[in-house]
Amino acid sequence: MKKWRFVAIDVDGTLLDDDDHYDVPRFNRVIHQLTAQGIYFIVASGNSLDALRSIFNGTPVENYVAENGGRIIRADHEKFSRPHSRSIIAQLLKWERTLQPQPDLFSLSGANRTFIASQFRNVPVPYYPHHTYFQNLAEVDEPVFNLNLNWFKQRPALKWTMHQADRINQLFPQVNATYSGAFGIDVLPAGINKAVSLTRLVQQLGGNMDELVAFGDTANDLEMIQQAGCGYAMKNATADLLAVADRVTSRDNNHDGLLYELEGLFDLEVN
Repeated sequence: MKKWRFVAIDVDGTLLDDDDHYDVPRFNRVIHQLTAQGIYFIVASGNSLDALRSIFNGTPVENYVAENGGRIIRADHEKFSRPHSRSIIAQLLKWERTLQPQPDLFSLSGANRTFIASQFRNVPVPYYPHHTYFQNLAEVDEPVFNLNLNWFKQRPALKWTMHQADRINQLFPQVNATYSGAFGIDVLPAGINKAVSLTRLVQQLGGNMDELVAFGDTANDLEMIQQAGCGYAMKNATADLLAVADRVTSRDNNHDGLLYELEGLFDLEVN
């Protein structure tokens, strides 16, 4: 079997179940055993760094590719970041007001907190640990890495959401809009995706992408799954990811599919 040196995992729909839970003791046991084998463990997610630190509080995770590649963090040190320009954020804010149907939640992911449009003040946002509300861009006093649109109440068809992402990319060549799962679209700076930043991080750690095993479930994982030495799609993955993956997990995200696959792939002890 090929000697894998790196494991990269998505979070939502991959590690987390549909209720945003995961088996923390089992997860920690897996990471400790991988580390003992000399394998670097990387979380590669569309979530903000703030959200990821909350999700993985009490775990040994040290390596993050956050904001779909917009930020790289190693042992609490930022190794790369690529925020949007203020001018493109202003254009996107103006365009968003014309979008129909209007999203059920609209937010900007800053360096330390999430800025949520003020009309959504009454929408529960437990997945944004630190957040505030804004009415105009002048109130956003941090670099913005990601603009997120979400229709979680209206629950449109996946085809419609993917079409909206394509429209954004056509209208704004300065960005990379991608389906983020759970009825959402992430809008990143052009040229930013998980694979680009994973390549950078893996090289910083002295390796290459051929030595990486990656796990994901939807469109914002496409480049990562395609460029990894071995790309796994979750059993519950969207059709576009299933079509390009090297392998598919035997269990879905609601049945610990990621942890089960890692335990088998690396011959880990299971308690």
